[in-house]
Amino acid sequence: MSTTSTAGVSTSSGASYITSTASGLDTDALIETAVAQKTARADTIDAKVTANEAKIAAYEELQTLVAAVSDAIEGLALPAYSSLGSENSFDSRSAALSSSSGETVTGLAVDVTSDAINGDYEIEVVQLAQAMKVSASSGSSTDAIGVAGVLSLGVEGGEAVEITVTATTTLSDLAKAINAQSDTTGVQASLITLDSSTVQLVLSATDTNQTIVISSVSGDDVAQTIGLTDDTGAFANVLREAQPSIITVDGATVTRDTNELTDVIEGVSLSLSGVTDGAATLTVSTDSSAVKTAITDFIDAYNALKQYMLDQSAVSSDGGADEDAVLFADSVMRMLNSTLQTLINSGSDAASDDIAMFSDMGITWTSEGLLELSDETALNDAILSNLDALESFFETDFSTSDINLKLLANETTSSLVFTLTIVTDETGSITSAAADGDANAFTVSGSRLVGAEGTIYEGLSFTLSPATAGDISVSIQQGFANLLTQTLTQFDDSTTSLIQQRIDTLTDLNTDLSDRSDKIREDAETYRTKLVTKYANMEAELEAARLLQEQIEAILGASDDDE
Repeated sequence: MSTTSTAGVSTSSGASYITSTASGLDTDALIETAVAQKTARADTIDAKVTANEAKIAAYEELQTLVAAVSDAIEGLALPAYSSLGSENSFDSRSAALSSSSGETVTGLAVDVTSDAINGDYEIEVVQLAQAMKVSASSGSSTDAIGVAGVLSLGVEGGEAVEITVTATTTLSDLAKAINAQSDTTGVQASLITLDSSTVQLVLSATDTNQTIVISSVSGDDVAQTIGLTDDTGAFANVLREAQPSIITVDGATVTRDTNELTDVIEGVSLSLSGVTDGAATLTVSTDSSAVKTAITDFIDAYNALKQYMLDQSAVSSDGGADEDAVLFADSVMRMLNSTLQTLINSGSDAASDDIAMFSDMGITWTSEGLLELSDETALNDAILSNLDALESFFETDFSTSDINLKLLANETTSSLVFTLTIVTDETGSITSAAADGDANAFTVSGSRLVGAEGTIYEGLSFTLSPATAGDISVSIQQGFANLLTQTLTQFDDSTTSLIQQRIDTLTDLNTDLSDRSDKIREDAETYRTKLVTKYANMEAELEAARLLQEQIEAILGASDDDE
């Protein structure tokens, strides 16, 4: 802290104070009062900024909760880019293995993807694939082999590598040389220690059903010398022959080089670890737990959002807005609440008569407007016994008369039935696409058809390959999940939504208000400096007058003494 004083003014840490009080007035208090009058407006502005910051935080939380609802329901929607392989919960598959005896199936494990077709398959593991393994005679762990030559090593049909053996090469050296080339040859070596001075070289194919091939290239026959081969060149001691895996699927015999089979049944990976006791039944079905989890996750996300809106609409004991309800009576929040209730009560355009409303799957409203799974049995029955109807409720139905027309994007809330008329040139390339005679409905980019902005087709995108000229019937009936996700973009989009517009407006307003507050306080400090100077000068003049008075009185007193 630095302190300086001049002419009745003391400056400490940038602030100035009157040090002379010849007037007897509390000049500092007078200055503070005058400055406070100047900064009162800034205090009001700062309070407004603080209130706006609280509202911005509330809007951001609202936006986050809306996005959570959209994310939760997205798992039940027709994927926006379905032709690119996106999935939803209805595409999830589960697999179960069972035996006719009721015993646990051993020797076989399965994994499935969304490409798997629901159904039953009878699978029997007859034989496992195995890697070939051969051994040499036992030998010294430290002595040289004692011969010099070049041998060729690899697997049948693969790349062979020449390995050079010198008069000083040991079995350990040979194993290291073989392993250095394993990535190329597909053969690896290991040494089995028989006792303190004796080892045995073992060669193994790195992949199953691959036959090891070894031969002498030049010099001494190294393989025969160490007992890997006999005098005919054949392996002297085959520990295990190469063999493929053999399984039967619904009676058909299948052989593969590996025990990991991914190309036998579409979407199904089979992992073999042993021969099965007869045929096992593989049942592929929709993963009902994934569907139920997606639905309950949506309920939880919706209720979190709804509860937040209830909290923001809370009334205090005096009938006004609760202290924490910073979005009380907010028009955007009211619009959001009304939109959600309307959508949930309306169901979907794609719904069947079996499941047309949430109540048909056991989901009802509470008195506070929250969603409640009031009848879990009804939901379980819908998933297990009426999954198609449940899927129709949530997922948009897209159908077309041309199987080559794929829905690439579905970013609209419109349900449409129209005829797409395709015109191609002599090369088969699409030159134009009209919807119900409207030639401006879609723009063409290669095989891609994009709904034109400002039309009812905006948000739709298709790909047609190969293209054929003529008419294509198209029907898009929006499911609840797609309707909800697209409707909520007006509230949760981080750049253009109604909520983001409010956030941006308040942020810009706060910037302006803060600038105004800073300017008021800056002007007030300038005013303070002027007041300090003014009062300091006044105190200095009064002090000088007091000193002059004392001098006069002293002079007059001295004159009286002289008399």
